[in-house]
Amino acid sequence: MNSQERRTASIVGLLYFVRMLGLFSILPVFALAAAELFDSGPAAIGLTLGIYGLFQAVLQIPLGALSDRFGRKPILIGGLLVFIIGSLIAGLAQRIEWIVLGRALQGSGAIAGVLLAVVGDGLRLEYRARAMAMIGGGIGLAFGFSLVVGPLLYQFGGLAALFFLAAITGMLALVLVLFFLPELDAEYQQPRSRGGVVEVLRDDALQTLNLSIFMNHFLLMAGFVVIPALLEKLGLLIEDHALVYFGLLVGSFFLMLPLIFKFRGASRLVTQLLPAVLIIGASLLTMMVSASLLPFLFALLIFFVGFNYLEATLPTLVSQIATEAHRGAAMGAYSSAQFLGIFAGGSLGGLLLALSDLTTLVMANVAMVGLWIAVLLFRGRTELQKA
Repeated sequence: MNSQERRTASIVGLLYFVRMLGLFSILPVFALAAAELFDSGPAAIGLTLGIYGLFQAVLQIPLGALSDRFGRKPILIGGLLVFIIGSLIAGLAQRIEWIVLGRALQGSGAIAGVLLAVVGDGLRLEYRARAMAMIGGGIGLAFGFSLVVGPLLYQFGGLAALFFLAAITGMLALVLVLFFLPELDAEYQQPRSRGGVVEVLRDDALQTLNLSIFMNHFLLMAGFVVIPALLEKLGLLIEDHALVYFGLLVGSFFLMLPLIFKFRGASRLVTQLLPAVLIIGASLLTMMVSASLLPFLFALLIFFVGFNYLEATLPTLVSQIATEAHRGAAMGAYSSAQFLGIFAGGSLGGLLLALSDLTTLVMANVAMVGLWIAVLLFRGRTELQKA
């Protein structure tokens, strides 16, 4: 990479890290905090967690396509301003309804796909996979740190402190965009189009990746509707959650490395994705039969291995498969699927828990993994027939 390429990749990676750290930090504590502060049930908690993803999902493709036509920076600046306003509203809220509004506005700053397109614009083809892997790893790292920061900050400043953290990280991201994100030289500027949404949605390989990121975040959000409460029920006090999550973060990182070395770069798409999906399915089955703390923590560890592997791998694959002219639309579609998974996992998981019980929720998640595996196997057979 030359100096401009290194700067672009570094700034985009940092933008992802600071934004996702602020967003993910509510996950390990929100279910317990909302039940205590607002007397909220599982359905309201799930909706509050998930509505961010709904607005992200709706707006990723339009904003990605608009950035193809009008440029990346104006869309990034506008999205970050909306995100900051939503974070402040949620931080000042005294009722759950105002937090829902704040989360919706946070989600309306839907710039994830635009950021990924910036990498595609600013780096030569041979360096994009490396940059996308760095960004995916940064997202996983932000998620891991948030599991530690969230409980600690909640103990210090309550739920409001977590939303103010998101506002601060949004402001930092805005400064990075305004003053540090480089303008693309003509040498690297890729041709822009009007979005190419139809072409993107017709691509079978891209749709397989979109399904995978949807499932990954569906299962994450459905899990965190109940994981904090389950840990507490199994005897782990909330002030100890941060330490446990830190251990899970470190352990999942080292266990993920053999997967990356073994399967990343495989010629077939299904070969790169299926091992992580099987690991996630095994973790859910282990959760379902766990009756004590240690087996449950082991299941969480295995889940994070599969989750973080996919977070690091999927955006790289999208960048490799998408055409130059439609990269913004492709990244928008990918990000829409990701955040639709957040909405569906949070809201449907909370609703299912409210109407039924924990066992039913876990069984539904296992069934979702079974559907995911079936789609990947079908896709693998299609790849062989085309070969």
